[in-house]
Amino acid sequence: MASTTPNKKEIVDFLWEWAANSNWEKLLVQKIIHTESNLSPDDRAEIFKYFLQAIGLISDLPVLSIDRPSYSPSEKQVELASLSDVTGVNKLATGQVVNFSPNITVIYGENGTGKTGYGRILKALGFSYDRGNKIYSNIFGESEPQTAKIKFKSNGDENTFVWNGTNKNAELESISVFNNNCVQISLDGSRHLIVSPIGFHLFNLVSAELGELERLYKTKRSEYPIDINWLDNLNTGTPQQQFISTLSKDANEETLDKIAVFSAEHDKELKAAETGLSQLNKSLLQNEIGALNSQIGELTVIINKIGNLESVLNDAAWKQLIVINKNISELEKTTQKGISEIAKDKGVEFYESDEFKTFLNAAEAYIKKINKPEYPQEKDVCVYCQQPLEDGAKELLNNYRKLLNDTTEEKLTKQKSDKALLISRVREIEASFKLNYPSFGTDEEGNLLQPTVFEQFSKQATALKNTFIKDEVAETSVFDLKYEVFRKFVNDKKDALEAELKSKTDSFNNIETKEKELKKKIAELKDRKFLFGKQDEVRKIIANHKVIHVLNKHANAFNTSSVSRKTSQAREELISQNFNDVFQQELKALRKSGLPIDLSFGTDRGNTKLSHQINSHQLLEILSEGEQKSIALAEFLTELQLDNIKAPIIFDDPVNSLDHKIIDAVGKRLILLSKDRQVIIFTHSILFLNSLIQQSELPTNKQAGIDFNFISVKSNFGITGIVDEVEEINSYTHYTKKLAKVLETKPNGQDEAKLAAEGYGHLRSAIEVSVESDILQKTIKRYSKGVAFPSLLRVQGDKIDQYKGSLNDIYEKCCTSIDGHSCPEEVPSTPTIEELKADFDTFKEIRKKFTN
Repeated sequence: MASTTPNKKEIVDFLWEWAANSNWEKLLVQKIIHTESNLSPDDRAEIFKYFLQAIGLISDLPVLSIDRPSYSPSEKQVELASLSDVTGVNKLATGQVVNFSPNITVIYGENGTGKTGYGRILKALGFSYDRGNKIYSNIFGESEPQTAKIKFKSNGDENTFVWNGTNKNAELESISVFNNNCVQISLDGSRHLIVSPIGFHLFNLVSAELGELERLYKTKRSEYPIDINWLDNLNTGTPQQQFISTLSKDANEETLDKIAVFSAEHDKELKAAETGLSQLNKSLLQNEIGALNSQIGELTVIINKIGNLESVLNDAAWKQLIVINKNISELEKTTQKGISEIAKDKGVEFYESDEFKTFLNAAEAYIKKINKPEYPQEKDVCVYCQQPLEDGAKELLNNYRKLLNDTTEEKLTKQKSDKALLISRVREIEASFKLNYPSFGTDEEGNLLQPTVFEQFSKQATALKNTFIKDEVAETSVFDLKYEVFRKFVNDKKDALEAELKSKTDSFNNIETKEKELKKKIAELKDRKFLFGKQDEVRKIIANHKVIHVLNKHANAFNTSSVSRKTSQAREELISQNFNDVFQQELKALRKSGLPIDLSFGTDRGNTKLSHQINSHQLLEILSEGEQKSIALAEFLTELQLDNIKAPIIFDDPVNSLDHKIIDAVGKRLILLSKDRQVIIFTHSILFLNSLIQQSELPTNKQAGIDFNFISVKSNFGITGIVDEVEEINSYTHYTKKLAKVLETKPNGQDEAKLAAEGYGHLRSAIEVSVESDILQKTIKRYSKGVAFPSLLRVQGDKIDQYKGSLNDIYEKCCTSIDGHSCPEEVPSTPTIEELKADFDTFKEIRKKFTN
């Protein structure tokens, strides 16, 4: 909202200092001050044109002659008249009308009677520290559309606004609301002011318009495209591609003329280069080189196989096998000879059988097991049958044991093992050699040619291998396989192929170079031809680069940081001290001037930020609940004085947690506030209500013409917000009306004693109020502090002495007639309606003596 409090230094001075650099800034400030609102698109467009002229992109605009504008804050008075036709809000009753006083309206009711519902409607229209304001329909009944009719005045003009639960009215948005939730928010470590200080909305408008001008700047920048979507069509590394990829404001158009020309001669060169490239048989050479690599690789493998075969099947191995076979033969003869002679001599049968040999070995193993190494000795018996040994038997055993313990068998076993290993190695080696690649060419049918040398060597090697592994090597045979001859034959062919490979590789490399040269030439000529058709577009892009360069130099022209700095300066000079002075006065009015509160101001995104501490401590950490509320209320009242719009202020239970002294101080402050702007108070505090009623009767407030309106809201069978006159509460008329209803009740099966007891309760309350108001002349009142001594002079003491006895009798009768209130010393009586009527008539006669 536009706010307007007088300042020593005018707000325009700060804005004019900010706009001193250029005419477009001055024009912006002039238009903002003139309209005090967001500018029209035409105004923005005009300002932006002068910006473009200032940076040299356009010219010939009319010369501006702008003087410092003047600013006179406008004043406005908003006043609520009534709230009616409420539906769909909590459990508020329909058909109720809440009329507001132009000064101060007090809406009183107990908890749950509907005060908050009316307050939420007003809060939804205005603003508050507390942003939360969810309004529910009656959750216990059928949901209804939320509506309300608000009649109000704006600068004396009558208006009506129909609220539908979500809509807003610009005039009513000036309504401010303070509730209990505002305390925590207000005293938070750092918060924004909810009221824009006088004229400071101009800074916000300037910032907002700078944002809009920045959007125009971005739109203008987009009108000069510099992106090239066909750059990928050019070949990497060509002069054309390098030129286009590095386009800037400094691009030389003469260079463009040179690299983008494409004549008939250029066309001939392109065709010739393409023909020359097509004639290069690179693929054939690549295939031949690949084939040679495969052949050389295969011959290399064959050479390695020759070496592997030679390492196993050679003259040494051949001779070794002959020697091993000879050794085996000799060892076997020795073994067989020893056993034969002994067996024949002793007449042993089947001495050459395997079973006999096994028997001898088993016997020897048994003798060793029983640990008789020198067996047989003199007097030894047979280890098998335990019979005495004859001399011949002993000799036979000794000869057997000598044979069996001889190492000839071990040597024989070792020789056989070496032979088996030697044959195994030869068996596993490959002895056949065959080509899989045409190293020696192909025949007429395309079959690979296998050289005779390969076939002969493979045949001879295979034969020798078979002779070896079959153990058919004769003692006089000679190993005559010519490895060196075959290896040389293969190596010679490999060398020849490698020479051919080198020759073809050199040829291929030359083709590669030639191909690169032709491709490079073709790429340059094609790009030249392509760019020939894009010259106008490129020249346009170069021109755009020049404009973009100028715009980029002034990219920060619409940055709001400079406005924020001016805002901070203005706030420091125009707000801080003034705010603190008013705040201290408000603290004094609320009896809290002794608190050393330090206020500080800052800027957060262009908004004014307020911080407050006591000795570097947050207020919420160290102050009582009552102190917190008093300070938050003082801040709220101070902040509202930053704004010259006089709109209604809503206070919802402003005295919770406050003692009676502060309650009176708050009441007096709000009454004083109501002289300048409308004040509406929602409260359930009877002390606060009576304090305001008492002050409404003071001659000073009546002389000041302050209009008080006291309203009561109550509930009935779950329906809340029923409007009544607050004066009726705790008044003589209030209780006598209830008593009259009891007396008018028809019997219709009613319990007379119970009904009479209810009536006596109302009569007793009427007597108490009458004693307070009529007899003691309000010298002392319930729910009010102090004694009204001037009223003491109006007390008729002689009449009190004359009628107090009768009045006391009636009062005692009321007490004994009410269930739960009878005195324990007395016998309870059963009241009747006739007795009640008679006692009421007697009381009225006594009261007349004091009211006439």
